[in-house]
Amino acid sequence: MNTPAATATALTTGQAAARLAEFTVVDVRSAGEFSGGHLPGAHNVPLERLDEAADALAAAAARGPLLLVCASGNRSAKGC
Repeated sequence: MNTPAATATALTTGQAAARLAEFTVVDVRSAGEFSGGHLPGAHNVPLERLDEAADALAAAAARGPLLLVCASGNRSAKGC
């Protein structure tokens, strides 16, 4: 799933934490990583399954901004 670069913005951890209530949080880590701990209210959609979840993600994005997260930022950047 690729989002136009004009609508994708990188945030620092602090920026994301301060604005967390604004987002639908999508955790793109594996199910095992997610079960080890995740942000409250986060939805787990592993990176390799983003295309399968495209309709649900589009519906969520229509309601407000998405925040893609992972362990280091590499996978979440690929999901944009």
